Amino acid sequence: MQPQQPQQPVQVLPQEPPKPAVPESPLDLPPGALRVGLLVPMTGPQAGFGQAMIDAATLALSDVKADDVVLLPRDSGAEPQQTAAAARDLVENQAATVLLGPIYGRNVPAVAEVAAPRQVPVVAFSNDTSALRPGVHLIGLAPEVQVERVVDYAVQQGKSRFAALLPYGAYGDRLAESYRKAVSRTGAELVDIVRYSDPGSDAQDAVRRLSGGQQTPPFDSLLLAETGERLRGIASLLPYYGIDAGEAQILGTALWMDQPVGRDQNLQGAWYAAPDRGAWDGFVRRFSALFGAQPPALAGLSYDATALAAVLGRKGQLARELDNPDGFAGVNGLFRFDQKGAAEHALAIYQVTAAGGELLDPAAQRFTAGARPGEGAIRSNPLAAPTQPAASSVPPTTGAAPASGANPGSGVAPAAAATTGAPATGAASGAAPQGLTGTTPAGSVPPVR
Repeated sequence: MQPQQPQQPVQVLPQEPPKPAVPESPLDLPPGALRVGLLVPMTGPQAGFGQAMIDAATLALSDVKADDVVLLPRDSGAEPQQTAAAARDLVENQAATVLLGPIYGRNVPAVAEVAAPRQVPVVAFSNDTSALRPGVHLIGLAPEVQVERVVDYAVQQGKSRFAALLPYGAYGDRLAESYRKAVSRTGAELVDIVRYSDPGSDAQDAVRRLSGGQQTPPFDSLLLAETGERLRGIASLLPYYGIDAGEAQILGTALWMDQPVGRDQNLQGAWYAAPDRGAWDGFVRRFSALFGAQPPALAGLSYDATALAAVLGRKGQLARELDNPDGFAGVNGLFRFDQKGAAEHALAIYQVTAAGGELLDPAAQRFTAGARPGEGAIRSNPLAAPTQPAASSVPPTTGAAPASGANPGSGVAPAAAATTGAPATGAASGAAPQGLTGTTPAGSVPPVR
């Protein structure tokens, strides 16, 4: 399949934001309609995030002109039993064809247990791979992909000795394991991984141990995994113990995407991996114009999952084509699901500056032909020049974007025709470790456990 020429962005600016149809029973649904269940928090402290996700899902259906798709939002609650009850209503009473959500990784197995007997696919917003079950896909941005991308880029820039300063807990465990694998795969040296339980005095002792009491650090790259005041506190300790940014390249994760990290001079010049901003910026502008607010990161996940469900589901291809190795292009850029169901996103490399994130290396334009997810298929462009992949078996969709950066108002497109746009700055969905930790900065996405 030859890449199509990018179209002009489609402006979807009605006088009033579109409202989702919420029928009370299957009898209220149009004949032959695709029923999309959306499990998001609609009550409690996270209700604002849930409403933004409903708004984004509604916008996605409008963009892909899915008049034959009915959105069925339900309150997921906070606990597994509440989420299971909502899923049971959608599957048994509303005859939902697909379930999108929940956001909490701990609640995904409860939904899978309800959906599996009726073979209803689940696309959850978490990235907690321990929640994977048959029939479940996770669209959240995984820390493993972020770590692999930033380590690859550092090695390409001549870095060869790596260290990490990571918190204890599930998120730190995943980062530590993926960091070891990424460094080993490149042939570089892993000097040390030091853990801490408290960003205060415990972190100070960890930095002291990491420096080894030497005037210059025994490593040339250092991974940090904090945000906000915790990150600034740790960064302030580094020069005090001889870890100067001029001698050790600081590495970060997509947690820094929408954070004012550059206000701290100790972090300026740091590198981190995150989704390309081109399509996301267009989504933000349109979402804000329609709904009068900036979308949180989770709204982008909701948009992409809903567009994907509509495009594939109404053609009867959802369960089969979710695992298409060519992937899809949405407001979060290029992504696909691996053989277990976890999402792999094509990421760019940014450098922290006082003015925000500055693009250093764009995200790959397409997935490497023949490579399955998890095989190191997405590297920075100098080492993995894009090759023409096998033609996607997903047919082009009317109104769907032929490029992830070209037409962010038209839903998810098959990646065989996708290219990435030039990114700017801004937040992209899936930034925080959804379904994993409570270290997410306030105002970004809700703490997901």
